[in-house]
Amino acid sequence: MTRGVVIGLLAAILGVCGAARLAADPSRSEGPVLVFTGDILLAGRAGDLIAAEGPEAPFAGVRKILRRADLAVGNLECALATRGEAADKEFTFRSSPEAARALAAAGFDLVNLANNHSVDFGPRALLETIESLRRHDIRAVGAGADLAEARRSACFSFEPGPVKVCLLAFSNMLPTSFYATEERPGTNPARLGAIAQEVAAARAEADIVIVLFHWGTELSPKPSSSQRLLAKAAVEAGADLVVGHHPHVLQGLERRGSALVAYSLGNFLFPSRERTRETVMLCYRPRRDGSARVELIPCLIEGFRPRVAREKERGPILSGVAKLSRELGAELNRVDGSIALPPRAPPVDKAPPDS
Repeated sequence: MTRGVVIGLLAAILGVCGAARLAADPSRSEGPVLVFTGDILLAGRAGDLIAAEGPEAPFAGVRKILRRADLAVGNLECALATRGEAADKEFTFRSSPEAARALAAAGFDLVNLANNHSVDFGPRALLETIESLRRHDIRAVGAGADLAEARRSACFSFEPGPVKVCLLAFSNMLPTSFYATEERPGTNPARLGAIAQEVAAARAEADIVIVLFHWGTELSPKPSSSQRLLAKAAVEAGADLVVGHHPHVLQGLERRGSALVAYSLGNFLFPSRERTRETVMLCYRPRRDGSARVELIPCLIEGFRPRVAREKERGPILSGVAKLSRELGAELNRVDGSIALPPRAPPVDKAPPDS
């Protein structure tokens, strides 16, 4: 996928969606434009639409923004496979391997598979999903052929800078049989010790560390105590940005020092009713020192397909997220839903012991 030079790129993106432009700091180099979305389900109606109208149809209402990003990231909530048997659970989702073409046509570069649906049809289907994505130049994070692969971060370098960004993903959802082991394919489990270790390792090699979590309670607008505990662990280990999925509704943003936690981005390409049809794309523009500008791009889901919100629709969505964020101690810009993050605090060197 061809990517443009990032200087001036975010202004172009925001011009498309009707959002206010992010203020540029001419004294510092521009950072890459990273866009994060909510839950994506390519099974059922989306699969039928791809078969009937082609791979560009599902994301037609948001494609321009995704394709102009330097990195577009989503949470894929189904297997893309022909193999496997359905797990013994209430909802299992599977689509054709060729449904990956819809993600590629939309501009996605990376998807999170650390969730409660990527292993719905077993380990072999998970591996086929990863291969289906790879054939369309889409990387996966948070799952793999064994625990070591599921833990592996996905790293990208961007100019100018360069800025090296590493992303990790963890699942805090049942069933535990979906979790990878040393010998079994699966997802990366969100265990506090592993989070601290893996995020610290990414921190040692990257300018920016982003952690994705599948967590929380469905339809709850407020993060649970476990979400906040996991976010705290990730940030203390060195995460600059934490992005969550699973509740299917928007939750607030929280500042933790210079880091930002977006507890839930809601649905994205997903069958949605009134309560779950509001969503946002989170546009993150970091610099090497950890400072960043973040802006929320309001969207609405019609049936199951996302589109950028019209001007009169933007206000209620941003106001709702701003209220939820204020309850978590984060203040968003009232006009465009943006927030500025300061540089990361330098590490504190331990004093040598007294001789």
